[in-house]
Amino acid sequence: MADYTPEEILKKKAAGESLAGANLVRLSLRGQDLSGVDLSGANLQYTDLTEINLKGANLTEADLSYANLSGALLSEARMNQCHMAGVDLSQAILTDVDLTGCFMDDCKIPGCDLTGSILEGGTFRRVTGEKVKADMCVFDRADLEESQFEESRFRGASLKNANLSKCFFARSDLSGSDMKEATLTRSNFEGASLFSAGFVEATLIKAVLRSTQARGADFTLSNLTGADLSGGSFPRSVFRGAEMSQVQMGSGDFTESDLSFARLSYSTAESSTFTKSSFAGANLNDAKLRKCDLSGADLSRSRMTGCNLIGSNLSGANLINADLSRAIVGGTDFSRADMTGAVMVGTDLADAKLEGTKYSAREQKVNGEPSEW
Repeated sequence: MADYTPEEILKKKAAGESLAGANLVRLSLRGQDLSGVDLSGANLQYTDLTEINLKGANLTEADLSYANLSGALLSEARMNQCHMAGVDLSQAILTDVDLTGCFMDDCKIPGCDLTGSILEGGTFRRVTGEKVKADMCVFDRADLEESQFEESRFRGASLKNANLSKCFFARSDLSGSDMKEATLTRSNFEGASLFSAGFVEATLIKAVLRSTQARGADFTLSNLTGADLSGGSFPRSVFRGAEMSQVQMGSGDFTESDLSFARLSYSTAESSTFTKSSFAGANLNDAKLRKCDLSGADLSRSRMTGCNLIGSNLSGANLINADLSRAIVGGTDFSRADMTGAVMVGTDLADAKLEGTKYSAREQKVNGEPSEW
């Protein structure tokens, strides 16, 4: 049984008295004005707080488990270390709220506005909600595993070192967000906006980034093993030193991107655009780059043993000291490419286009036979 009736609570509020530590379990305070009230440590389990005004209230360490806060106003409230498992925050407004260290597993937050709030170090597993607003929020070191944020906004949000495994961000806007060192294994960003987003040293193993818009995104030193980037737009993005083995990149746009020193062995990128991109020092062994546009690309010192380049355009590319041993190059356009010092052991160039190609005349083996190519 609650310590106070709703009427007594309102009288205490009017008198400026504290309700810290009060037992208010299962009460109905629907639509009431408790703005600025001290409810720190209070027990509000299963309480009906629908459309309540708690702006600026102190809810530090309060227990709001399974309470109904749909449509509630909580702007500028202090809610750090709150226990909010199973809470319904549908359409609630929590702008500029301190939610540091909160426990919010299994919450419902469709349409919730968290703009500018701090959720650092909190637990938000299996949270469900579409069209959530979380621009400029701080989720550093938070655990959001298996949460659903379809068509939501995380513009400029900080998610550094966060656990975002199996999260669903389809068609969401994470432009300018920072996910440095975050865990994003099997997360889904299909159709999302990732303009200038930061994934430095992030783990994106088997993540889905199909049809994303990610101009200028930074994946430096990230792990994208087995990820799906098919149909994505990544012009001027950075994948320098990234682990990208077995990645699907078909029909993607990587114009002027930096993939230098990336490891792309066994990856597939059929019909993709890499115009003027850099693969300097990259590992492309056994990759499939069929029908790709690599014109003007920098592939110097890259390892391309067994790489399938059938029908691709490498005109004007820099292949200085590249290893193209046993590469499959039927119909490949190497016109005006610089292949000085390139290794072509076991590579059949019979059907390749070589007009204006620059190369060093040193003996190598082509199809097992000596050649001056």
